[in-house]
Amino acid sequence: MITVTGYNWVPDFARGLVRDLRVRWALEEAGLEYQIKLITLEEKLTPAYRALQPFSQVPAYRDDDVQLFESGAIVLHIGRKSATLLPTDQAGQDRATAWVFAALNSVEPFIMGLIDVDLFSREEPWAKQSRPHWEGQVKKRLSDLAERLAGREWLEERFTAVT
Repeated sequence: MITVTGYNWVPDFARGLVRDLRVRWALEEAGLEYQIKLITLEEKLTPAYRALQPFSQVPAYRDDDVQLFESGAIVLHIGRKSATLLPTDQAGQDRATAWVFAALNSVEPFIMGLIDVDLFSREEPWAKQSRPHWEGQVKKRLSDLAERLAGREWLEERFTAVT
């Protein structure tokens, strides 16, 4: 049985932003059965949980064969189990992997920077000053993606885990 960890608590402003959501989405798209193990704030700091997730975050993933952390790695693992999420040819899998890395390294950090100034640090003077920078970076990355899509429905030839 596949088990994915999530928090049993999430502040209202962060609902939908916690990274176990992308793993749950991939599992649903792949049609794989799974269970969620909700953990507490205290539990995420225990040695037992840190053995699963060394950074005390969610998600952690376990199935009959593997134990993983980091949502991008987990989504790729799920994708290898489902032709719905990853192409079956090596070149297609490699392109999808590149898009996963791009999402996590070229797009998400800027979105998280904007989220930080808007949600987590909005009362800090530096947040108001840095917001135009983060907003500009997000617009640039989204513009780059829009250019890539340019009349296409998907980033690659078909729906994949990195659609």
